[in-house]
Amino acid sequence: MAKAPSPHLKEKSPMVYLVGAGPGDPGLLTQRAARVIASADVLLYDHLIPLELLDMAPEGAKRIDVGKVRNHPRMSQKEIGEALVEHARQGLTVVRLKGGDPFVFGRGGEEAQVLAQAGIPFVVIPGVTSPVAVPAYAGIPVTHRDHSSRLVILTAHDDPTDWDEADIAALARPHQTLVVLMGVLYMKELVLRLLKAGLAPSTPSAIIRWGTTPLQETCFQTIQEIPELLEKKRISPPSILTIGGVVSLREEVAWSHRLPLLGKRILLTRERSRSEDLAGQLESLGATVISFPTILVSPSLSERSRDLLGQLGDFRWIVFLSPNGVRYFMEGLREVSQDMRALAGARIFSMGPATGEALLNAGIRPDLSPPESHGEGVIEAFRALPEPHSGKILLVRGDRGTGTIPRGLEEIGYSVETVVVYDNTLPTVPAYRKERLQAFLEEGAIDLAVFYSPSAIKGLLSLYPDHMEAISKIPSLAIGPTTREELVRSKIRTLLMAETPTTASVVDVAVDFLSQFGNNAKELSDLPKNSEEIPQGGMRT
Repeated sequence: MAKAPSPHLKEKSPMVYLVGAGPGDPGLLTQRAARVIASADVLLYDHLIPLELLDMAPEGAKRIDVGKVRNHPRMSQKEIGEALVEHARQGLTVVRLKGGDPFVFGRGGEEAQVLAQAGIPFVVIPGVTSPVAVPAYAGIPVTHRDHSSRLVILTAHDDPTDWDEADIAALARPHQTLVVLMGVLYMKELVLRLLKAGLAPSTPSAIIRWGTTPLQETCFQTIQEIPELLEKKRISPPSILTIGGVVSLREEVAWSHRLPLLGKRILLTRERSRSEDLAGQLESLGATVISFPTILVSPSLSERSRDLLGQLGDFRWIVFLSPNGVRYFMEGLREVSQDMRALAGARIFSMGPATGEALLNAGIRPDLSPPESHGEGVIEAFRALPEPHSGKILLVRGDRGTGTIPRGLEEIGYSVETVVVYDNTLPTVPAYRKERLQAFLEEGAIDLAVFYSPSAIKGLLSLYPDHMEAISKIPSLAIGPTTREELVRSKIRTLLMAETPTTASVVDVAVDFLSQFGNNAKELSDLPKNSEEIPQGGMRT
């Protein structure tokens, strides 16, 4: 007999969260905002929201880009309000993710009114607002006792030549800070009116574009120099104009320029969870990290592999080539009703420190590791053993391994069997992620890509077959020699090589390369250590 539903269980109630995403740096998202995004059934987001924040929503959540680019809206404000109400009335948790703070020139107040009129409950989660955060990233405190007793935040979205004289006069007062949003179109007119109203021509100012993001750039000048600057340099949105004595403090207060990877966008071709330490260290040095797995690793155990796992006592050595091999080997043991006691008669070989760490975490201490973590290093490590080169070796690997290692071991006298415990396949990439990375590729906006295996570069090229030329221009860091060889075959033009396959080595090479050459790295022939330029159609060794 079916159990009656509990009287305490109710249908899911509609709820809309108006959430501030912050000014651009994904690290500025609040903890509460992160929790709410993680609970979303539907995510309606502004066009410039960082990819990292969109990834926080559940895999099955519906993501809708409602962003507006000047004169080219994806959805009108009326349509956005209707979409919020429509999805909420379906009993869904709806998150409206807005740049900056929802109530600071973000039209969040209008959306709240629409929800209130429709009887839809909503919660507002404030965000770090750009009028404060963007100047801070440029080394400008918007308030300071010696320079500013008032902070004025305004939008110059409309022509300031129509503004009231008294309003302009109030803006031209000394000892205050003006932060002007959405002012690119009428910036010259605003400045001229401020000067006419009596603002001192020597008043410091800063124009900051793409604040808190890898594209941030700042122009510092006096207020009277802005009209000439605008004639010489094309300033486009999103830009913030900051005016006042506080701008002069930047020489003492500026901090972000000291970060060696500030403004650099680095692509890691694996899941964030598998490279958390590396991503965290790169971000602490100022980089924006894009975790974009280009290969999907999943367990695979054929009947032949199951048989081999049941015959571990026949092998003199078990060779692990990767952390994935360790992980899925242990899962395979459980699947065939075995445990670590089955390894008692075998010696354990580990290729590389990451594989060795995975073995230690599984309670296994390797008996041998090669000085160099690549195929030839494995063969040389066995060749150097003082014992007879005989007996059976079990090679633990994925489905895409080459024949280099088994052939080399057989040539020196061993008998080799291979157990495949995982498969490498192309991942299913959500449209929003694929489109965003495609835009980065087309804009040449990736400063460095880190590849962990030959399969990773093959996967990227397979996911973007029409962007091979753009991919070839990205400076690429190989985690080991085998991966480097695949990058060469893939016609990557600028290669870097980690001295060891460790987080510390990758960070050192990335900082050495990017801090010296910045965004011009793709055109260099004079490269730093651990890097090389591969001529078109050739290979530098």
